[in-house]
Amino acid sequence: MDNKGFTRRQFLKASAAGLSFMYLPGVGRIKARPFGTTATEDTFGRLCYNENPLGPSPLALGAMQQAAAEGNRYPDWFSSTLEANIALQHGVSSNMICAGAGATEMIRLVADAFLYAGGELVTANPTYSQMASEAAANGASIVYVPVDENYMIDLSAIRDAITGNTKLVSLVNPNNPQATIFSKTAMQSFMDSLPSGIVVVVDEAYHHYVHSSDYESCIRYVTEGYPLVVIRTFSKAYGLAGVRIGYTVASAGYTSMIQSSQNIGMVSRLAQAAAIAALADTQHLNNTIALNEQAKEILIEGFRALRLGYIPSETNFMMFDTGTSASTVAASLANAGFLVRVGWGMPQHIRVSTGTIDEMQQFIVALGEILGQTPGGGDSTIFGLSRVYPNPFSQQCTIRISIWGGERVRLVIYDASGRKVQALVNGVLQSGTHDIIWDGKDVHGRSVPSGVYVIHLMQGEFAESRRVTLVR
Repeated sequence: MDNKGFTRRQFLKASAAGLSFMYLPGVGRIKARPFGTTATEDTFGRLCYNENPLGPSPLALGAMQQAAAEGNRYPDWFSSTLEANIALQHGVSSNMICAGAGATEMIRLVADAFLYAGGELVTANPTYSQMASEAAANGASIVYVPVDENYMIDLSAIRDAITGNTKLVSLVNPNNPQATIFSKTAMQSFMDSLPSGIVVVVDEAYHHYVHSSDYESCIRYVTEGYPLVVIRTFSKAYGLAGVRIGYTVASAGYTSMIQSSQNIGMVSRLAQAAAIAALADTQHLNNTIALNEQAKEILIEGFRALRLGYIPSETNFMMFDTGTSASTVAASLANAGFLVRVGWGMPQHIRVSTGTIDEMQQFIVALGEILGQTPGGGDSTIFGLSRVYPNPFSQQCTIRISIWGGERVRLVIYDASGRKVQALVNGVLQSGTHDIIWDGKDVHGRSVPSGVYVIHLMQGEFAESRRVTLVR
């Protein structure tokens, strides 16, 4: 390779970067609810792309609106301000960041920098497949290493698969589609045992969703001088999938190689503005993570009620075992309005993205009906607090609950100190979904002050709580 001295200003390729298209098994052959391109009701049930159901942050939306007014002007050709902001976020120098049109472009750029005819890529199987596709396009050979019995990337096996021709090792952490992680201790051992002349690339698209103490970002290996590149995206937790913005974190030398085959101006003015604003909106990021955890709880409870095996998830999607043909179940789900993913040599497994609370509740109901099973002893209703909206609220909020019939239901509002404010429901309700209004008043009809309140739903041995914020 002789491109180390080149920059983005010296084009090695005259054409724009080609996208690697992903095959969505079954969707093209089955009747499914059509989906629009905007966040409308038409997107309900779109659980196949691991998108953020909250959408972009308000700050990012505002920044894009401002940038749109200057849509007649070319963007910062080299995304300098954006890269400086990303560098500040990670505590590295700006020349260690390369921003591009989504992780899709960054994967291609990394492959172009390190993979060529006669070279070799070592990667896991199953995993996100684009890097392998780019390797093949560049004439490199590919060595696939199966995940272990716990559906985790086996770093020891990957180390053993490295040969004298290996140029790049591609890892995805958390992995897609299994939503599992490899441990930080295993990664340390792997990096310390790595033969010289090999670069490791780690795709951390789902980094923000991980809660495990056994995980850490691999950016620290970059700062410590290891031969490693980290790929990040704004598509997932930041909710900018349609805006197309991603980046790499690597040494200055590797970053120069990655930049060398990138056309200038690949990141639009709107995308740069949105990404800079999104980095500053920590509240939206926290809301995204919180919603994701609630959605996964609903899926887990539903899978358990339906007696379905599932792979514990560290991302915004889950894989579960249907116990039958996943493609058949996926086709039926599509007819019911829910698009999911199947494949990866796992014929009984479905990957489902987390969505809104309503989507998760209704997805489990539809899944139970399709499988001929119903949670809760024959009733297809799923117990829980489906939704609280708006949240925050100023005048009144609607609390949507789903319950089974035949037992007393209590829906109680408590203040932050645990004192009871009002019991909205205390009696037997019909099975199904009910919308309950709280007008921000206590049991005596007095308006309560601004603050955070706890909504507690109880029925028999089941209970669930949600927080709501009142702003006067």
